[in-house]
Amino acid sequence: MAGAPKDTRTPAEKAHATCCIVGNLMHEGYVPTPEAEAVHTQVAGGEITSEEAIAIFRQLALEFDRKISQAKSDQ
Repeated sequence: MAGAPKDTRTPAEKAHATCCIVGNLMHEGYVPTPEAEAVHTQVAGGEITSEEAIAIFRQLALEFDRKISQAKSDQ
């Protein structure tokens, strides 16, 4: 079996793609948080993989959803 294809984009191309994605998210109402920025920095620095970042964001979203649900049930 062949491994995953290697990303042949230059760092500048990767940065541009990331800026476009974040720009689109911000247009849809995404507000960057310090936690999210830290995760993005770790991915950009090669400290964690994109898959690990997705898992972190998923966990943050679940925690946020839990807090909202709890606040609604407390009312």
